[in-house]
Amino acid sequence: MDQPRSNLFPVLKISTILQIMEEVNVPLTEAELTEPGRCKERVREVFVQLLNICWGLTDHTLSSLPKRIVTKKLSLSHPQLYDDALSEAKFFSLLSKLLRTCGYCEFGFKDLMAPQAKRFRRQLSAMINFLKYTEDMGHLVAQALDEREELFAALDEVTDNHTTLKGQLEEARTMNHEKMLEREEAEAECKEMEAEIAQQNKIQSSIRQETYLLKKSANELKDQLANLSIAQRELQAEERQLSKEVVHSPDRIKVDLAEAMQKLEGMKKTILAKQRERTLVHKQVEHTTLAEESVKEIMMVMEKMETKVQEYEIVVEDCDDVKNRLEEMERDLEEKRGKMEE
Repeated sequence: MDQPRSNLFPVLKISTILQIMEEVNVPLTEAELTEPGRCKERVREVFVQLLNICWGLTDHTLSSLPKRIVTKKLSLSHPQLYDDALSEAKFFSLLSKLLRTCGYCEFGFKDLMAPQAKRFRRQLSAMINFLKYTEDMGHLVAQALDEREELFAALDEVTDNHTTLKGQLEEARTMNHEKMLEREEAEAECKEMEAEIAQQNKIQSSIRQETYLLKKSANELKDQLANLSIAQRELQAEERQLSKEVVHSPDRIKVDLAEAMQKLEGMKKTILAKQRERTLVHKQVEHTTLAEESVKEIMMVMEKMETKVQEYEIVVEDCDDVKNRLEEMERDLEEKRGKMEE
């Protein structure tokens, strides 16, 4: 077995080549192998069959041209003149690529037009070495395909999870937006309530101050009334005592009585005015009590709003968790895509 240094494969013996070619259903005679220049068509047929075996190409694939080449050819004048040349160029390109893959980089058109025994033998040796290597590595290919299927299954699962989490994230974002709107409304209501409470506090403070002053005034009036009653009783007693001792002029007595009656009427009017003020104060006190009850209700509403804010914060934390899980799934997806590309 000859093995030149420039080759990446062993050059097989003629008998070995003929035996292996028989095994792969590409029969070849010793005369065709040793004198390929006399049977160029047979050499081409052998190369076509080996292309089919190595890369799974069919005769239709070899003869058909890409759409871009067909379009370019149709744009030329007399496109039928290029049919054979383009098919031959495609066949040569595929065969050259296969031989370079096999480690033989010296293939040219002369190997099809005027093949030589030594070069033909080296070309077949390279392709047989590639076939044997492919056969030996078949279990690795199967394993790689199995891993590829597993990766695709994992990719589908990750994609499904990604879609699910993305939907959950959108739902969480929608819920978060709704909670934000509710929170803004609640904050606006709280601000209005706080302003109303402040206003009620001011009114309550002024009412308390006014009530205090009115109570003080009412007590002073009560004291004055008590003093006037005492003074009136003393005057009446003194009048009765004097009336026994002194003979009064009827006119004088009438004048004194008229003045006393005027004073008494004035005192009654003052008492009625103070009683009205007292009634007004009682009403204001009742309004103050109602305002205090309203403030208590507002405080209870604010406590409920605080509970809603806490629920919103829990929803925000859940959204963050879903987002973190989605980012982890995306990283896993990118890693598995990287493994598949490798």
